[in-house]
Amino acid sequence: MFSHIMFPVDLHLPPEVRRAAEVVAEVAKWQSAKITVVSVTGSQPGDPVQTHAAINKELSAITEQLAKDSGVEVDCRNIHSVDVAAEVDNALNQAAEEIGADLIVVGTHAPRITDYIFSSHAGYLVKHSKVSVFAVR
Repeated sequence: MFSHIMFPVDLHLPPEVRRAAEVVAEVAKWQSAKITVVSVTGSQPGDPVQTHAAINKELSAITEQLAKDSGVEVDCRNIHSVDVAAEVDNALNQAAEEIGADLIVVGTHAPRITDYIFSSHAGYLVKHSKVSVFAVR
């Protein structure tokens, strides 16, 4: 049914990402689907500047753990952004198309009051993606 799963991650690894990682590993194992971990990073006010080496190290750790947990091929991709907050939604949608993903598994939080005004990143993907989206709370 699914052959390529995109798994967007926030490298700060909030609990939502950890829960979604468990789901993506199980779905990939069940479907024998490739996983591509995608992160959008850049300089943000108040955030320590991360080097390419540090970003690659964190993505490699996530990739290795997913490969171990799922037993499938896992790749990673980092997208550099000048303004992560403004560009992350479109960057993730574009990445899904470019890599040929047919499912996106994304962690999300319970709706907050602001989510009724401004969509969460997962909400944006659900509304605008051309492929299936599995939002994990």
